[in-house]
Amino acid sequence: MDFLEFIDELDQEQAYTDQISMSDEPVYMTSEFCDEQVLEESTTYAVKEFLEADKLRQPPYEEANTEERAQYLKEFHDNFNEVTGYTNNLHFREDMNPENLGAFNPETKQINLNESLLLEDDPQQVMETIMHESRHAFQDFAINHPEQVSVDKETINMWEYNFKHYIRPEFDFEAYVNQPVEADANDFSERMFCDGFCKAS
Repeated sequence: MDFLEFIDELDQEQAYTDQISMSDEPVYMTSEFCDEQVLEESTTYAVKEFLEADKLRQPPYEEANTEERAQYLKEFHDNFNEVTGYTNNLHFREDMNPENLGAFNPETKQINLNESLLLEDDPQQVMETIMHESRHAFQDFAINHPEQVSVDKETINMWEYNFKHYIRPEFDFEAYVNQPVEADANDFSERMFCDGFCKAS
């Protein structure tokens, strides 16, 4: 059964809406064209740079406080995110549900991350969450600007349909994980971290 058939069987119309960010900072769109290969190369390089830079940081990530960690991660995000079309859209929040690691809001174009992620000494999970939510930002950019991305029309149409019929984890967790936009974001974040980690010296 494909995704469209599954949605028809669920007989639901869920809009893709996440928590609205508390921040009123403007989000800027900068990308004239986003090639997926360039995006992947930029993201892999950002992971590599982040991991290698930690050997020289004072303090290193493991010893840094939450404010310092948040700054390190915003710099990591900035290193690749402008090619997805949006900048200045990453915010850590303390009022998010503990089970919710992050969310991209297609209305505000902002990425909200659970501040609790900053408590982990190992940055892998928070880095993958940043890349996962940034991938949702790219999907949104592709839907709204299909002529500005190197993504085929069929994929963009599927992403757009999925966002309009989004399956939430509390409704069906397996279906949530396997729906197109989440499967794509999971694959992207895990693959980019693995590639960048392997390239780090």
